[in-house]
This record gives sequence, C-alpha cells and structure tokens, in this order.
Amino acid sequence: MTNVILVFVGVAAVLTPMQVYLIRMYFKTRDKSNLYFGIACFLWAAAAAFGVLVGTATSLNNSFLTTLFYQVSATLGVLGYLFLSIFAVAATKPNEKMRGIWIPLMAFLIIASIVWAFNPHVAGVVDGVTEFTLTSMYKEPYGLPLIEITIALMAVMAIFPIYLFFRIAKCTKERTIRIKSLLIGVGMSIGTIAGAIEITGAISHQYMPVYRSIIFTGCFIMFIGQFIYPTAPTAPTALTHLHMFSKTLGLNHKQMAGRKILLEFDPASHYEKAIQDFVAEALANTEQIVIFTRRGSAIHSSLREHKAAKFFYLTQQFSIPKEFSENEILLPSGDTPLMLSVLDKTLKAYPQSAINVVFDSLSDLALSIGFEKTYSFIRYTIEMLASPRNTVLFLLNETAHDPKVASGLRSLFSDQIFFGEKGLQTVRLSKVEVGSLEIEEKAS
Repeated sequence: MTNVILVFVGVAAVLTPMQVYLIRMYFKTRDKSNLYFGIACFLWAAAAAFGVLVGTATSLNNSFLTTLFYQVSATLGVLGYLFLSIFAVAATKPNEKMRGIWIPLMAFLIIASIVWAFNPHVAGVVDGVTEFTLTSMYKEPYGLPLIEITIALMAVMAIFPIYLFFRIAKCTKERTIRIKSLLIGVGMSIGTIAGAIEITGAISHQYMPVYRSIIFTGCFIMFIGQFIYPTAPTAPTALTHLHMFSKTLGLNHKQMAGRKILLEFDPASHYEKAIQDFVAEALANTEQIVIFTRRGSAIHSSLREHKAAKFFYLTQQFSIPKEFSENEILLPSGDTPLMLSVLDKTLKAYPQSAINVVFDSLSDLALSIGFEKTYSFIRYTIEMLASPRNTVLFLLNETAHDPKVASGLRSLFSDQIFFGEKGLQTVRLSKVEVGSLEIEEKAS
C-alpha cells in the first residue's frame, strides 16, 4: 500500500499549502478568483485524503467503508472542478455575473449521481488499495456507458474555463497576462484529462501512479499561473478591463481618453476600488500609468503589487528625489515644480504613448502648501497633459475643505465624479463626440 498512499499523501501535502496561500491572498486582496481557486485546491486535497482512507478501509477488509470513501473522494474531486469553473469566470470576467456556471453545475450533479446511484465496480487491489471503475459499452465491466458519460461531462465542465483563458492569451497584448492565461489553460487541460481517468477508471490501474501525479502537475501549473499575477483588480486578465473604469461613467475607453477628471470621495468609502479599475483599464489598453500617492495610503495598499505602474511617493522626509525601487520614487511632498518636472520627463520618455496619471490627493497638497499654490499646480498640470492621449484623475477629499476652497478647485474641471457609500456617481461630464453621436453634459 506504500506507493499508492505516498501518491495520495504527496498530492494532499502540496495542495494544502497552495490553498492556504490562495485563501490568504483573498483576504489580503479581496480577489474572489483566489478564493475560488483556493477552495478547489482544498477539495482536491480532501479528495486525496479520502484516497488514503480507501487504503485504510481496504486493509481493514471493510467493503462498505472502502466504497463510501471512494464515492466521497470522487465527488470532492469533481466538485473541485466546479469551483475551477467559477474561478475561471471570476479571473477573466470579474465584473460579470456567473453566467454559464449552471452548465458545469449540472455536469457535476450528474457525475455525482452516477458515482452514488450506481455501485462502482472493484477493478482490483493495487498495493493494498482498492481501485474502482464504472461500467462501459467498450471495456470491462460491460454495461451502461457510465465511463463515456462521465468523461464527456468532465469535458463539458472544462471546455468553458479553458476557452476563457486561451481567449485571453490570444487577445491580450501584455506578455505577463498571456503567460498567466496559457499556464492556467494548459494546467486545466492536463488536470481534466487525468482527473477523468481517475474518477472513471477508464485506464488500467497499473498506470495509477502516473495519472494521479499528472493531476497534481496540472494543479501546480495552474497555481504557478495564478501566482504570477495573484490580484485580479490590478491585473487586467479580462477583455472587460478594456473599458473597466470608463463604462461606469457611461463611456468607453476612447471616449474617456484625454479627460482631466476630479474624483471627490468620501474617506469612509472604498474609493480605492475606482482607482483599481482606472489602473486596470489603462494597463489593459497597454498605456502608461503614473501614480502620485503616499506610502501606506489606501491607494498604495491596493496597488502596491502593480509592477507595471510608476509610483511617486510624496513624503516630508526628503528634500530631494530618492529612488526606492525600479518603479518607486520618493518625492518631497510640497515641491510642486519637481512634480511638474517629473511629469514633463515622463511625457518626453513616452512621446507616442498615452499617459494616465492618478494624483492622490489634492486635499493633502492644499493643506500643505495652500489653496493658491495648489490651484496653480492643477492648472499647469492640466496644460502640460493637454494632449487628448493623456488622462488624469485628481482625488479630492470632500470633507477636508471649506466650501469656498472646494468650489475653487472644482472650477478647474469640466469632468467631475464622486465616490461615496453608493459607489461611483457622475456629477458632471463634458460632452464627447462619437462619430455623429454626441453625449451632452450631464449632471446627477
């Protein structure tokens, strides 16, 4: 029983830390794709643990428990594939409802019914562990085509998520996203084939150590793919990210480009979600992103793992710029000429590229250097980034200023939005022409 048990224990031992890591990442990032993949890994680890129990029941010569543990193991394994489908939708279509999940759900229910309603046949005892199979029209034991039906249903469960990831790999222009999507798609394909063999006993059990190891290999490849870019909100893995922020304003990405937008926010809200969407959209469209913020701010915490963005951390601890890492530079917080110089150098470094800028926040700047200097800084920044390729998002804490100061800052912007407890709301948008169609300025 040693060889078979070692395979089960090995699979469970490796999948367990994987699911712990993924679920920890969920609580850190609130990215549901990590949660669903973590649940899938947990279910597969549990299925392997019940495989160990099959061997234990076999050694005790208890046929009832042996069959029961096999049925539980098979059910948990297929349930893991159901959560894998949910993971695929969450990773590639984070803003859409779980449409289409009912298809793998029905496939799971049918497979589970087959496993529990039809007594599995004992195919033999391998190294002291009872191995089961289902009936087939083409191999022993002959009977109902349960093997064929189960394999077909597992293919149905896997086709949709595999398609989603391969489609992203084909359509994306970002190399990291392409690699991530290919790894997950390939790992899912490998795991599904081996998983179908494991559940049905479609191939002789003398090859069991091979196909059970292949199940783990497929899972591990998927994990590596998810590990490359573990946070969905800041990783544009979906085609929907091309318009992720702009569609909340009733626009598409082309219509939003070139705008200089004031985003007022309630500090008690999760306004950083809007910034995550803004950054995700910029990167999905292969555009440059520059973020001015403080280290430890809500914006920094939600985006700090974003290696593609350029961060300028505003601080009072330094009077000259200090490079913190390749994409992180410390800047003195009150030196607006230096900030303008940084923007000018960025424009010159990418003369043909669209530049997206997030400035967090105008409130800190106004309280630090005063209203007049802040007003001048905004005006010069808007002039410097006047190109229709460049989009800027200025953040303003609605509770930090008296009405006159807030009104004066708002007067510089024809595009104004607000993020509060009800989410992102349009306050004012300048008209935009789309062919012969005009969207007029609107207010809410």
